[in-house]
Amino acid sequence: MSEHTKNHGRILIADDDQAIRQLLLTIMLREHLDADAVSDGVEAIEKLEENDYSVILLDLMMPRLDGFGVVDYLRENPPAVKPVVLVITAYADQKFKQVDPAIVSGVLRKPFEVADLGSLVRLCARGDDAELSRKLFLSHDRTIRELAAKHVPRGVENN
Repeated sequence: MSEHTKNHGRILIADDDQAIRQLLLTIMLREHLDADAVSDGVEAIEKLEENDYSVILLDLMMPRLDGFGVVDYLRENPPAVKPVVLVITAYADQKFKQVDPAIVSGVLRKPFEVADLGSLVRLCARGDDAELSRKLFLSHDRTIRELAAKHVPRGVENN
């Protein structure tokens, strides 16, 4: 398998909640995206040392090494191709505001809209898709709309 094929559209899911990991894996499968899933930050870093990822779905509160540690690792060891890092958190406090915006593209709160998250990850992993972008602009989740706008093809927002 070529390096380009190996890395195109690959997703890393890092969440200590087994049910959330399984849900996210199912969403990625439905979107025809390859995904690896790990239960903590130590395993996430091991995967990052083995593979490049287009998108990283990262829980902040995990055992052994939390999501903040993974963000620190990415800052200190930038991959050749910068992934879109989306933090997924259930916490309503402002702790997530401490994540480095140069590394983290956005923060999504649990519970998230399953269809919107799948579409957003596919858009981030595969690139411009005008129809998908239009759909995401209609999301009820403001963060999804804002993240979709970062990946929108020119002219779509006016249609």
